[in-house]
Amino acid sequence: MNRLRPWPFGLAAAVTFSVVYCVCALAVYLSPEATIGFFNAWFHGLDLALLKPPGGRPLTLAQFFGGLISAAAVSFVIGALLAASYNVFARRSGTV
Repeated sequence: MNRLRPWPFGLAAAVTFSVVYCVCALAVYLSPEATIGFFNAWFHGLDLALLKPPGGRPLTLAQFFGGLISAAAVSFVIGALLAASYNVFARRSGTV
């Protein structure tokens, strides 16, 4: 098995999660109620509708880009750590 390169793997994770983040933001923009209903099923009975801001304020561009940048940064770090830890465990088990 080949070693994973942490930086490219982290970048791939960041790009992938950024696309998912944009799709999610678009879904919330186009149909907030349906999006909340969809994600309610993922959170074991928690009512995500309680997290909506009063009056249903729309997401601002600053909030969107702040969330996008932070989500990309966190997913990059997680992807790089995942690749690095995979390499350590694979080397110890003799598969790399």
